[in-house]
Amino acid sequence: GAHRDHKQAAAFLKRALTDAYRQVADLKVKELLDKRYEKLQGFGKFTDTKADART
Repeated sequence: GAHRDHKQAAAFLKRALTDAYRQVADLKVKELLDKRYEKLQGFGKFTDTKADART
């Protein structure tokens, strides 16, 4: 595991972070914000049943 092989864990982390950075490096801030907004809007709506019961 990562607690036993720090170098290997660091290598995996470096690769994951590098890959993630490459995916967003060329995007403009507006594009990143729009994507984040779309993602959050995709979560949907929910109803708080405890709040409904009190009214």
